[in-house]
Amino acid sequence: MTQAVQQTRRTGEFDLMCSAGAAFPLFSPEGERKWIREWNPRPMFPDTIEFRQDTVFREGEAVWTIVDADWQTHRAEYVRVAPSSHTAHIVVKVDAAGADRSHVKVSYTVTIIGEQGASLLEAFSEAEFAAKMRRWQKQIGEHLESKKRA
Repeated sequence: MTQAVQQTRRTGEFDLMCSAGAAFPLFSPEGERKWIREWNPRPMFPDTIEFRQDTVFREGEAVWTIVDADWQTHRAEYVRVAPSSHTAHIVVKVDAAGADRSHVKVSYTVTIIGEQGASLLEAFSEAEFAAKMRRWQKQIGEHLESKKRA
């Protein structure tokens, strides 16, 4: 029996206590290593992970492509494909909210494509996505605080 393809969209927002210029690189593949313990991207193309358009890397079973990384507008766009479960289109936008404050908006469009993906729908419920955004804010905040102490 074939699983019906399903799609869900979620958007979350949070503030950080750093400039937009300091926050934006934290949403790059290498920048996320600093605040997500289990994050371990591996380059596919080119040989190093660069925060630029058309960089392709693998994290877990998923293959990620950077669709856009605009340093001027602090906007990044990714496509993630996990062949056995889902695809995701992710957009991160960081705006200045003062000299040492920024506002982050994260949007996910997740399409369930495999039987393993059905369990992902719960992870992308409104409540779970809001909790994820709170975790991101906390994890990044802790990283920024540790940098200040160092």
